[in-house]
Amino acid sequence: MSEKNVNLVRFNIQNAKYAIGNVIADFGTAIKMSLETDSSSKQIYGDGRIIATLVNERGKNAVLTLNNICDAYEIAMGRKEQTTTGLADIKQTKVIEHAIYFEVCNLIKTDAGVTKTTVTKTWLLGCTSTGRPSESYDQTTTDINESSFELSFTVNGINLKNTEGTGNYVDEDGNEIVVLQVTKVPGDDGYDDFEKTVPSPQKK
Repeated sequence: MSEKNVNLVRFNIQNAKYAIGNVIADFGTAIKMSLETDSSSKQIYGDGRIIATLVNERGKNAVLTLNNICDAYEIAMGRKEQTTTGLADIKQTKVIEHAIYFEVCNLIKTDAGVTKTTVTKTWLLGCTSTGRPSESYDQTTTDINESSFELSFTVNGINLKNTEGTGNYVDEDGNEIVVLQVTKVPGDDGYDDFEKTVPSPQKK
């Protein structure tokens, strides 16, 4: 997109997917995605004044709301198992790191004064899920009562690779950089095929 484009509003969520390694699968239709940063800071005092501030950012807490439970995802996360008598809920004994992809629509106004809708694509990296989707079912009355299912997960991120992709990038202060999510908009390199491969971010 041109730098003169004005972002008016983001709306909708679509094409939610999950990936274990580079094996990508569909979640099914989504209703909502909420992302909340899990962070805290501590101010350190000396001589009656603030001498330092420490930031502890632990990633993001996320909730994906779906129209239905994705049984394949639940099996992959170790919470369901196919048995001879049917699909069984089992006690979760493992935590599988994975990535989650979704798209949102972005209403923009171009520098030529044209308003149009584009699609923003996002990968959430280093995700873990330790809770089953919440379930509730309502009786149909005068209208059909639609059910929805909330899936909670944590976005822990992955390390930024160095420019060669051979190891983790370390900044001039000796810190490794953790990437929580990567987003592309129309016009970015690799935008068209962004959803086809889980990104492994490298220092530019």
